Amino acid sequence: MDPHALLQQVAGQLRALAEDAVDGLVRSLPELGEDPSAAGTVLAGRLLAVHDELPPGNSLVELVRETLGDLDAASPVRLHGWRRAPGTPLGVALVLADPADAAGGRAVLGVTPDGPVFDIVVTPGAALTLPRTVRGPWSAEATVTAAQGWDAAFGPGLPPAPPGGSAAIRLRRTGRLTAGMNDGPGVSVDGIALAVTSEPGTPAAVELELQGFTAAVLPAALARLLGIGGASPMSGPPAPVVLRADRVEGLRFAGTGGLNVPLPLRLNAPAVSSRGAALELTSDGGEPRLAVSVSASAGLPGLPLSVHLERAGIELPVTFAPANRPGLDPSRLRELFPDGIGTELKVPPISGGGLVRRTPEQGYGGLISIDLGVLRVQAVALFRPPDGKAPTSFLALLTAKFPPPGIQLGLGFALDAVGGLVGLNRRADVAALQQLVGDGNLDHVLFPDRAVERAQEIIGSLGSAFPVAAGRILIGPTIRLNWGGRMVSLSGALILELPAPARALLLGRLLVALPDPAVPLIRLQASVLGRVEPAVPLVELLVSLSGSWIVGLAVRGEMYLLVRGGRQPEFVLSAGGFHPRYTRPARVPALNRLQVDLAPGQGWGLRMEAYFAVTSNAVMFGGQVQLDATIAGCGVTGWLGLDALFVFDPVFAFSVHVRAGVAVRAFGRRLAGIALDFTLEGPAPWHAFGTGSISVLFWDVELDFDVRWGSPPAVPPKAGRDPIEALTPELAQSKAWAAERPAAERTALVFTREAHEKLNQGTLVHPDATLRVSQRVVPLGVPISRFERRPVRAQTWTIKEITLGTTQPAAGLPALSERFVPGEFFDLTEDAQLAEPAFVSRASGLQARGDGIVLGAGHRVDDGYETGYEPPLSEREFSLWPGLFRLESVFGASAAERLERWRAPEAAIKVRPAKLSVAATDSLQPLLDDVTLVDATADAWEAMSGRLDQRQEALRLVESWEVGR
Repeated sequence: MDPHALLQQVAGQLRALAEDAVDGLVRSLPELGEDPSAAGTVLAGRLLAVHDELPPGNSLVELVRETLGDLDAASPVRLHGWRRAPGTPLGVALVLADPADAAGGRAVLGVTPDGPVFDIVVTPGAALTLPRTVRGPWSAEATVTAAQGWDAAFGPGLPPAPPGGSAAIRLRRTGRLTAGMNDGPGVSVDGIALAVTSEPGTPAAVELELQGFTAAVLPAALARLLGIGGASPMSGPPAPVVLRADRVEGLRFAGTGGLNVPLPLRLNAPAVSSRGAALELTSDGGEPRLAVSVSASAGLPGLPLSVHLERAGIELPVTFAPANRPGLDPSRLRELFPDGIGTELKVPPISGGGLVRRTPEQGYGGLISIDLGVLRVQAVALFRPPDGKAPTSFLALLTAKFPPPGIQLGLGFALDAVGGLVGLNRRADVAALQQLVGDGNLDHVLFPDRAVERAQEIIGSLGSAFPVAAGRILIGPTIRLNWGGRMVSLSGALILELPAPARALLLGRLLVALPDPAVPLIRLQASVLGRVEPAVPLVELLVSLSGSWIVGLAVRGEMYLLVRGGRQPEFVLSAGGFHPRYTRPARVPALNRLQVDLAPGQGWGLRMEAYFAVTSNAVMFGGQVQLDATIAGCGVTGWLGLDALFVFDPVFAFSVHVRAGVAVRAFGRRLAGIALDFTLEGPAPWHAFGTGSISVLFWDVELDFDVRWGSPPAVPPKAGRDPIEALTPELAQSKAWAAERPAAERTALVFTREAHEKLNQGTLVHPDATLRVSQRVVPLGVPISRFERRPVRAQTWTIKEITLGTTQPAAGLPALSERFVPGEFFDLTEDAQLAEPAFVSRASGLQARGDGIVLGAGHRVDDGYETGYEPPLSEREFSLWPGLFRLESVFGASAAERLERWRAPEAAIKVRPAKLSVAATDSLQPLLDDVTLVDATADAWEAMSGRLDQRQEALRLVESWEVGR
């Protein structure tokens, strides 16, 4: 569960408890007037008179009485009435004052039951201390200071208020507290401590410490049955447990940063053994709860079957419910169902095991591994039922491993394992896969070894690498080959993520172990992640050497390739990372340097690292060698480093940074040393700057230098040529002009194969084609100051209008874009050249309509087509056009539009009935005689429609019609 959400739940429970207690307390107290001592201070009109007695029976009052006493006249803390502002509900306030302070400094904690709302008011210059007071098992102490005063309010709907001073309040209860059964299960603590701290610039924090926490998970009777003995089995040494809450990190265990803390609970018996225990803070959607969980294994002697339980335990009787006072409630002690249950079977020659467990995404994960002697089969599955927000999702990884040496393929190669991955409503998370590659754990999603032992991490890796995503499907085969008796092993998977936008993922792992894979002197492991997304388009490749060594010397590093098109084109090739001043493009991961540690040891070591990268407009490389040869703090240290950057666009420039130094140390102190940090930039102007230093004992000399020489390159006698000189021949080429076919057909024409070929060649133009003009010489609509890498006067190029039959203003036409290199047209600083993308999309032309185009002479065409109907046909209904066109897959067009577009000089349309009965022929004959359709025009068509309207009864007898030309 998220620590912030858990904090909100706990805070809500405590607010409800405080509101109920304060409301009951206010109702039982008389309403008093204002405190006269508050006049003239920030408390005037807000602080009411003091209450002499505390009413009995209120849970909040009893807690205050146990910790601070009766709050009488001798107490430094008194209970007052409180009103936040005139007309607001009545509340109460605890007021800390210093009787020896003549200025009357006070610190007030006011509570109003409506919300509730907490007010903290400290008078300016107050420095108050509540000395440690002890009342039975309770002790309390506090310090509050606020030089400028402190006035803040906290409650639902109010914005966070920064601390206006320093405050520290500590409550402690000693003595053993137990809950549960006397002989187990149960829990106990030796004491409880509560601390509230606040400092300027730091959010307020609350810490609850359980001192000497112990737990008994198994009853004593069961412990004796298992042969453990003792009345409190599974008890570990007293361990302090601290819960911390603040606005920044939420509610969690201090020291762990999470919602669980390991406990030193151990159980080792002939039949039962523990594999770890933890104290957990969680919630099932209701009230937050504390629990102790244990992972254990159990099996009876002589039987080949053992059972594993993951996170089984008991829920602690700690309550936050508003109806009860926070604390221990023995009635809440109950068992927790295990998060995972596994089994292991060993019946030679068959052995194996399996496990089922809950996953953090409220689903289930399962793993099974069976060794049949001639084949080892493994299956890992993730299942998540629907929850109203996401559909049912499923993921399965299946593998079959062959016994050594595998299935021989020839030339020393053998097929070691095969498998596949299938996912429904799952997607691939590239960032999670990159993390697995960088950590060297890609085998978790390929061919995991020791699957039962590593079930938790394997299921977790699969869940994070392939999270739930509605509508996505994963499918792909996996394969593993080996060579030379497993000295070289290659695992790979090609995973397709469907449907559109489709992408392909390549997962690979190359392992070289020499001379013996069991005890290798050389182990080189390369994990590979490749990605191809045709829709972008994008090609990405990441290779990591994590987990590699040569004769005990660690070898690390990562290599990366990115080729991306589309709106943000990018090219990146790197081995070991980038120049320190280079800004990585979006979604490009940070890469580890190529590193080799030579002779690593305590006080002895030589580390070498390097990198090389190429981008669209720069080349960078560098490295560093670091020596550490010391024994007991005495010896020599040295370093030598280089970072070089070469930029080619828009002008050539370079920057080389060299650093070197050596120092002699004795007992951890530097006796003598010399260092140089030097940077050279050029070539015009040249710039050299840096620092040199010499140290001998307590004498240090430093020399800073910053030298410039040369002058910027002179402006060439002839500036860059006018863009019109390159733009004119570009627009004169036929490739700059194109007739673009429409995305949707409106004419219902069917083109022959020859017509399609001519349309593709551009010798035939579609009737609905649009004209597009585009060029790649100069971006349109933006001011440019360079052209062809040479400076030109500032200018902006645009298209004003297009005349195509009729004049069309460019402002109303769709714009076209092309990709341009920014450095060729704009003045960029060196940092901008590194940060800007390699290509940017800019306007390059327009798309014009065909209005007003003069057409050539018309010609006869054959537009005959057949109309088919799929049964069942609907009942015949009268329409102006006899036929069932609503069932035809044809884009409608009026007759006038068709006649105008086709420009046919002769007879256009004929309508003739077919398969008519005698009565239908007799009824339609006057109609056909009255309307002549030869050389029909739009007017004739309309006349015929009118006549058809007058012959409704006759047309009902028509069985079929044919339309021809």
